[in-house]
Amino acid sequence: MPVAVTERDVLNTFKANLRGILKSQNLSEAELSRRAGYKEDDAVTVMMQGDSLPNMATPVRLADALGVPVEALFRDRQQHLQEEFEALPVMEVDRQSARLLSAVFKATERSLDKIGDRPTLDSIISWWKETDGDLARSSQISPHFDLVSAAQALSAIPKIHHVGALGLSATTLGSAENARLERFLETLSKSDLQELNGHIRTVAHSGVGMITPLKRIVPFPETKEAVEVSFVRLMLPVRNDDGALFVLNYSTLLSESAPRREEG
Repeated sequence: MPVAVTERDVLNTFKANLRGILKSQNLSEAELSRRAGYKEDDAVTVMMQGDSLPNMATPVRLADALGVPVEALFRDRQQHLQEEFEALPVMEVDRQSARLLSAVFKATERSLDKIGDRPTLDSIISWWKETDGDLARSSQISPHFDLVSAAQALSAIPKIHHVGALGLSATTLGSAENARLERFLETLSKSDLQELNGHIRTVAHSGVGMITPLKRIVPFPETKEAVEVSFVRLMLPVRNDDGALFVLNYSTLLSESAPRREEG
């Protein structure tokens, strides 16, 4: 069962995280605008005053200018401040800055340790740009992503073509079998399936990637337990040797709750 995350929630989290990183690095919005290569010094200020999420290129561009992973801009700040473990610095900074970053992000790269090291969103995007989404050149990262395509009906289960054995889907569900992921998707509501298929179609037809922060409660019928997972999902259009079009689905974990016993 999904936990609702509105566009306003995502936008507020994005802005709060960006302000926190700017403060920790003692940077102004104007300085970040220049460092990110914008012509106008007020480019970041205008974006921060806006009421809509920026396109995918903007957080990637800002994260690169700040020297942090893209994930750092989308983490649920309030949730991570409640975690009891210490964060790792997200960039090479002095000890003072590292402590400031830890205060803002109580969960960073260490949150990935329990599920194994994975590529960053930045590295997946870099691969996509360098190869033009050529799956023939994806052998190093293919264990970490899934391949999907939209179902004919928006409310139907998307088609699963590949589940990466080291990807978030397989490690969370405990299986790299297509059928296991399909069974999980069957637990989504009609509106969530419509949204998912809509995103897949948009990415495939537009040729442009999409980054979406999400929360899901993953049920395990065998044990009647569930895990709440907060993650960022990246979708990119890719092609195989025959020119067939797919959507690469790569997710990186932000947080994971302890299993909870379901009632009944």
